[in-house]
Amino acid sequence: MSLYVFLIVSHVIGTVFGVGGVTFAEIFYLRAIKDGKVDPKEGSALKIIYRLVRIGLFLTVFSGFGFLLYFRLTGNIEQLYDPKLWAKLTIIVIIMINAIMLSMRSIVLWLGSAISLTSWYMTMILGSWRSYPYGFMDTMVGYVITVIVVAIVLYFISEWYLNKK
Repeated sequence: MSLYVFLIVSHVIGTVFGVGGVTFAEIFYLRAIKDGKVDPKEGSALKIIYRLVRIGLFLTVFSGFGFLLYFRLTGNIEQLYDPKLWAKLTIIVIIMINAIMLSMRSIVLWLGSAISLTSWYMTMILGSWRSYPYGFMDTMVGYVITVIVVAIVLYFISEWYLNKK
């Protein structure tokens, strides 16, 4: 297996862990708080899911830095000027800052959840969309708008689910 293939596989696995983890974290958390408290079994499941997301973040960051070094060392420096790459890097930094803020409880959960979900899905979409036509600023404006929309959607889903008889 070449270094490039290893980086791709690591990056894809990290993204899958991140996207899958935050998706299941939202579902399991919503189910856990339906009765007003998170019991030990539910808390244990959430801890496993959050560990999976952290592993995904580590793999994504590790392989992302690997790509940067690979492009630099192989002379493919034009790849380093791709606006999509810088949008993905910015969003990964946002994921890291958001994770720290959530663990320190210095951001409200509804906003942290919306940022986490949007960020992981956005990195997956950016990584998959080969002929991505938008620049850095277009992408980041779209990202902010999407965070707001996701926050609103999560609010309505939780209101509907938690108030369902």
